[in-house]
Amino acid sequence: MPSYRPVGGSASSLVAEPLAVKGDRRAVMVAFPAADLPRGRAGRGMAGRPGATLACAAGRPGTHVASGTMMTFCHPVVTVPATVRGGVALADGWLPDFVRLGELERHIGDGVIEALVGKAVTEGRLTAQQRRRIMSFPLLMQLVVAMTLMPDASYAETITRLAGHLADVPWARDWHVPASRTVTTWRNKLPACLMEELFWTVAGPLADDGAPSAVLLAGLPVCGIDGMLISLADTPANRAMFGCSGSAARNGYGQAPFPQLQAVVVTGRAALGAITGGARAGEQTLLARLIRRRRELFRGRVFCFHRNFRAPRGALAYRPRSGHGLEEVSVGLMAYLDP
Repeated sequence: MPSYRPVGGSASSLVAEPLAVKGDRRAVMVAFPAADLPRGRAGRGMAGRPGATLACAAGRPGTHVASGTMMTFCHPVVTVPATVRGGVALADGWLPDFVRLGELERHIGDGVIEALVGKAVTEGRLTAQQRRRIMSFPLLMQLVVAMTLMPDASYAETITRLAGHLADVPWARDWHVPASRTVTTWRNKLPACLMEELFWTVAGPLADDGAPSAVLLAGLPVCGIDGMLISLADTPANRAMFGCSGSAARNGYGQAPFPQLQAVVVTGRAALGAITGGARAGEQTLLARLIRRRRELFRGRVFCFHRNFRAPRGALAYRPRSGHGLEEVSVGLMAYLDP
């Protein structure tokens, strides 16, 4: 079941006296001046149910609607300046500038993705866009994040859900859902380091280590460490870069079904950090590498891991010994007081 709410169609068909619009009524978009939408919350009716805010001409004290009046209910999508062409009101803007990740955007922070792209362009790691077309690099990064929430969706389905009702707005600068080949071409232009920077920008606990609900051991927050193998697309480049596990042959007879990468993830109510390597990379080797790169991640925390996961040198570690019959459920502990 997709984690992202799909875009729904109209809740009901236009009946009785339809609006006087050009084109297909099923794709109608209602527009009105922003000044006609009163500020403040809508009133509440019986049982505290919220009502709809009534749009009225600016300067009028209000609008009263009698029961039985035919009305069209719609939800605001975007507020932008209007461009009038041939008597038709169009939205003055470019759709990729208005796409957001919903609730995730609040956690990431508004403008963070755009700032990462701008920094990469300034440093010469990314070529600046000369023209505004179907895609943009911030939209592409949002698409990659959304794809992790919708693994069952194609490129077109993912970007359709990501754009939502913004795709129904009549933009002055035309936009349509790009083809899969277009998205693939743009993904080849996006350096992997940008997505890594985005990960480290948002990685961290959802609650402070000292929060009342935090799990503590000897006054230190408790976190977890574990490794996993992730299957990748079966391409010659992925096989050459990451290799396979469980088979001595990378190509030809005896090769594994898919290339894989090894990931070691540090968790604590959320992903605190991670590091990846080839399928045959050791978990302890990757963990030691992550400690050298991100020492602040391990300082002042206690980490749990299964008994076969050895802590690297320099850590205050406890590993349960075998022979007591609890090997399958035992865990080890590791603490870095001042790595």
